[in-house]
Amino acid sequence: MCTVLLAWRWRPGQPAVLAANRDELVDRPTDPPLRLWDDPALWGGRDRLAGGTWLAVDPVGRLCAVTNRHRRESAPGRDPALRSRGELPLLVLRADDAVAQLAALDPAAYNPVNLVYVSEDTARWVSLDHDGCRAGVLEPGVHALTVQDVDDPASPKTVRLLAAARAAADAAHDAVDLRDRFADVLRSHDTDGDDPASAACIHGDVYGTVSSSTVVLRPRAVTMTYADGRPCVTPYEKVALT
Repeated sequence: MCTVLLAWRWRPGQPAVLAANRDELVDRPTDPPLRLWDDPALWGGRDRLAGGTWLAVDPVGRLCAVTNRHRRESAPGRDPALRSRGELPLLVLRADDAVAQLAALDPAAYNPVNLVYVSEDTARWVSLDHDGCRAGVLEPGVHALTVQDVDDPASPKTVRLLAAARAAADAAHDAVDLRDRFADVLRSHDTDGDDPASAACIHGDVYGTVSSSTVVLRPRAVTMTYADGRPCVTPYEKVALT
């Protein structure tokens, strides 16, 4: 997953909202969201090659998402000897203390990755790369994460998407309306110059946006939708979290 929009404590009385596009090799086999774990019950899409997920949801009211991490706009080589980044959402949500688990992650064990963890009580961001582990608490409001730092002012794509997400939050009537406005942002084909990978919805024959997800994180009443394809042409369908 390479684009995450998050609104956490963005308005009094409104639950957290997340919307995210997964960018991947177009031919990589994937299962749509299904029950990945029973205790606690965890849901998410599944990568059939590595067995992990890019976004896991706990219907009680938590989620964890990952994006690959690059040094600015240059993608590093992937070391196949390292552990799958897709195991991280389940590792965090299965832990007795998710925040402590985030702090204990070993950056040497994984290829560079960003994580976002959200619950009713906290929202946190962690990056693991060759420079080590960095972690922070996200402030109430709206955030955007691509393949660099969260809300990264040096990433034109992040800056553009963050501005669009904040405008959506200002205009939204409630969390469901914001979810739909976030989905509209993720359908965008606007780019920074001639770089097609800077679009929210990337079209490519080999690599591009392959799916999109939204989550409204009401405590014990989580709702999730999933578009099994590019969100610009694929409708979001509700996922039955039972």
